Amino acid sequence: MSSTTDEPAASSQPSEPSDTTEQPGATDAPATTEPEATTTVAETTTTEAPPPTEPFDLSLATLVGAPAATNSMNGASISPLDGNLYVASVGGSEITVHDPETGEILDRLGPDQGVNGPDDVFIADDGTVCWTDLLGGNVGMRSPDGTTTTQAVGPGVNPITMSADGRLFVARIFLGDGLYELDPMLIADPIPLDETLAGLNAFDFGPDGLLYAPSFFTGEVVRIDVDADVIAPEIVASGVGVPSAVKFNSAGEPHVVDLAGGTVSTLDPATGETEQLLRIDATIDNIAIDADDRIFVIAGSDNQVHRIDGDEFMVLGQAGFGLPGGVAVSPDGSVWVGDFFVMRGFSAADPARLETSFYDRFAAPGEAFAGAGSVSADGDNLIVANAFSGSVQVLDPATGDVLEDVRDVVFPVNALRHGPRLVAAQAGGGNVVNANDLTDVLIGDLAIPLGLASDGTTLYVGDWATGDIWVVDDAGPRVLAAGLAQPEGMAVDGDRLLVVETGAQQIVAIDLATGDTSPVITGLDFSAPVVEGFLPTGMLSGVAIGPDGAIYVSDDGVNSVYRFER
Repeated sequence: MSSTTDEPAASSQPSEPSDTTEQPGATDAPATTEPEATTTVAETTTTEAPPPTEPFDLSLATLVGAPAATNSMNGASISPLDGNLYVASVGGSEITVHDPETGEILDRLGPDQGVNGPDDVFIADDGTVCWTDLLGGNVGMRSPDGTTTTQAVGPGVNPITMSADGRLFVARIFLGDGLYELDPMLIADPIPLDETLAGLNAFDFGPDGLLYAPSFFTGEVVRIDVDADVIAPEIVASGVGVPSAVKFNSAGEPHVVDLAGGTVSTLDPATGETEQLLRIDATIDNIAIDADDRIFVIAGSDNQVHRIDGDEFMVLGQAGFGLPGGVAVSPDGSVWVGDFFVMRGFSAADPARLETSFYDRFAAPGEAFAGAGSVSADGDNLIVANAFSGSVQVLDPATGDVLEDVRDVVFPVNALRHGPRLVAAQAGGGNVVNANDLTDVLIGDLAIPLGLASDGTTLYVGDWATGDIWVVDDAGPRVLAAGLAQPEGMAVDGDRLLVVETGAQQIVAIDLATGDTSPVITGLDFSAPVVEGFLPTGMLSGVAIGPDGAIYVSDDGVNSVYRFER
């Protein structure tokens, strides 16, 4: 099987010297009594432009990495009507419609069309768009005439498909368990087939009328007779890694995705053996197969679609940030950006150049990176927190080793090193705690603790809901500044504190002595959609200071990370 190769880079030829003709020797000129002409050259001086002054605007920024056109990608389905590719996005709270030839986004179905937090999507024969709302726990349906209907099933509702005779099925994972049959019109109540069945992900019916499903947490593929009196999954294959999808082509051949391994393989249901078709370095969330048996592979964290067409492979769309969150800078100047299910590392010499990616491959606690909503520098190490996995980790970015992994913090939205303590903002508890001893509460009675910064002895905490910025030191907690508009990421900058003020679309500085505020960066766009069922903050918008004094800020409204030189 051959794959298409990148076009060779244009060769860089050294510029050839231009032809020069040596001037003939000068002949002696006749003597003259006229005075020799003189030329006076006026002196010119150049004045360097003064450095920019605060507040900076976006015209002074350079990009770190690149923005993507989507906010992470999840489930996928092909429309039987026009062959377009529909892709669900929990983070973007939308379903994007793509041209299957180019990957171009043709339409977006979001909150204005009644769509919220879709994790999986299925297109019925008449063009009805069906989706699952993982966090909100609802199943939605948008008919061709634009009518939208929703029905509650339960948090974690995720895979969705229809049988050949038009019956609708969903299952719950991560936030709940169970397999359910739904009224295709979403009128009658859901029918629980087995509310204890756990870990089913993107599934599909085979030509035998059985439901084939990946068992996400056991590494198996199972098949289920949905009409049986007692649901009894039969193991078809095991040792599949972290299977996230099973889909059939027109020949009735099942294809299985290993999210962790980044592979798509054919599966022989008689023997359980697999044959790999594709492997990528990224994680794969789902696949969709069209009428021509082309396979569309959803590399969700990269925001790209890989298309398999027989022996030909093509990548549709540009990889980039989809959910940029926390930002950190290592002592050597390397820039790190938490992108929820992936963390990106960029060169100190060239922040536009991606050097390293750590993917959340859903490994067991302590074994590997588990996602990053926030990231902070801890010497040469990094501290990351992820509310979805409930993890606070200390990583060695040079090796990828997990040096510490804490899973006891309730909804950790931020974490950093404060003196000897590993400190976490616990959104589920309304406080900031020592992650290694939850009884060690540094500050409590907060509405939504989010922003954190420390100079080693003094801790600064932002409450997103009240807008208060707190100082926590030996004298006890006290308010440094009040009434900021939805403060998020923070960083100590000499004798002031930089704060991402998302409600005012700017970065402000707070004087640590007086509490006075002043704008530092204006014209930002913190307008990312907030998914119902998640925190109202959405993704953490971060700010960090480099060793050269440059300011880095993530702007989730446009999937960008900026560098401002000073």
